[in-house]
Amino acid sequence: MKRYTKPIHVPQVVKHRAADSSLALINVVFLLLMFLLVAGTLKPALPEDFSWAETTADTGSGNIQGSLVLAQSGEVWLEGRRLDAALVEAYLEELAGVTDRLSIQVDKRTRMEAVASLADRLRASGIRHLTLVTIEADQP
Repeated sequence: MKRYTKPIHVPQVVKHRAADSSLALINVVFLLLMFLLVAGTLKPALPEDFSWAETTADTGSGNIQGSLVLAQSGEVWLEGRRLDAALVEAYLEELAGVTDRLSIQVDKRTRMEAVASLADRLRASGIRHLTLVTIEADQP
């Protein structure tokens, strides 16, 4: 009787590497970075000493994206930078062709004359629906 032989290949035992925890840390840091980038773009910057006007009614709604900010001194801000009269007029001309709605974030210490003056300028430029963005006042 004839015998046949075959070589047998026994695989070598490979030691398992320890789980690399730095990959999970990199993922967490990346997700945190993405969150901060998105969160930073959602809310436009306000003047340094801005204090929100307060209201007791919560029936309104407004969008703060692209809204103007009226500071205590009567200055108008947009997306974190102060606008002079010429830049405000240019912004309103640009806005007039797009929409007739605008939101304004008002500092609670702003004089009413400044609010009325800005509202008149907005009305003259074609803004028909003006929303004053406020926060809900603390209840006693």
